[in-house]
Amino acid sequence: MAGITFKIKGEKKVILFDEKIHGYLRNREEDNVKYGILLNLDPYGYCEFKSSQIQKLTLLCDDLIEKYNEELSWEHNRVRKFSTKFKTFCLEALEKKKHIVGSGD
Repeated sequence: MAGITFKIKGEKKVILFDEKIHGYLRNREEDNVKYGILLNLDPYGYCEFKSSQIQKLTLLCDDLIEKYNEELSWEHNRVRKFSTKFKTFCLEALEKKKHIVGSGD
């Protein structure tokens, strides 16, 4: 499945930001600057998040979980599911004091 694969640097555990969910969020939140750190990622490039950015991503996940909790559609369910997993992933990286790297397919 295509998308952006995130990995805790030096670890094997990965999480996929599916291209369909990425595209859905980009369309719905294109005017919302606070989601830029996640939604403006190059789907074919490489990125690295340091501690302060990972903390922002954790808060962003909380916001997405709350915002997309109202409607019970397939897309909203996928956004909530990804955000919940990614938040846990970010907290694990912070606990281990490691960076998160992302690479597109």
